[in-house]
Amino acid sequence: MTDERRVASEAADRPPGPIARVSRSKRDARDWYDTFSRRYDAVADPFEAPARTGGLELLAPEPDERVLDVGCGTGIALVAIARAVGPTGTAVGIDLADGMCRASRRALAGAGLERGVVIAGDGASLPFADDAFDAVFASFVLELFDTREIPIVLAEWRRVLAPDGRLCVVSLSRSGFGPTTWLYERVHDLLPTAVDCRPIYVTETLCEAGFRVLETRYETVWRLPVEIVLARPR
Repeated sequence: MTDERRVASEAADRPPGPIARVSRSKRDARDWYDTFSRRYDAVADPFEAPARTGGLELLAPEPDERVLDVGCGTGIALVAIARAVGPTGTAVGIDLADGMCRASRRALAGAGLERGVVIAGDGASLPFADDAFDAVFASFVLELFDTREIPIVLAEWRRVLAPDGRLCVVSLSRSGFGPTTWLYERVHDLLPTAVDCRPIYVTETLCEAGFRVLETRYETVWRLPVEIVLARPR
């Protein structure tokens, strides 16, 4: 059995259970990250960095490529992408929050990578042409969208990918659900703005959205499982 068929078979045998909804509005999300942008690296980055680094290694951006970082945040991944694609490549970041966009631009400028581009916008409605990118990267972003919007988001990411392009998603995972995940979801329900990421079924969701999973790796953040998934459009 091929890897693609094995992943699809496992997804069919293990249907996703209910995942927590996202109750806050996008305006509230934007305002929260505007406020949080200057403290984000100190608070969140020490926990997220290993999984994000693993995602960048799996994506493996190359010179001359066109790469989009959705939810680029403070620009740590975008700087790495800009370095990897080189002066003849294209590195673009997009984030909902103006504060995060400013932080990304500062990070690029501080690294001497002014050629990188940062745009304020919604990852569910990208201002780019079809097939505009060779690769799309999203680290701790997909799980911020409400359950009903995730298929729309993935369709949009697929639209801007070249037919042979690749997508790497780093996300909190509900696979292997256990007590820590249960407790985290209860806190998410109580504090949906501050504890906004919630675990989702990453591999299964990508398969359902028309992607072919190439490789899946696993990490942990705050003892919560994280999936790092590399996929291509089918």
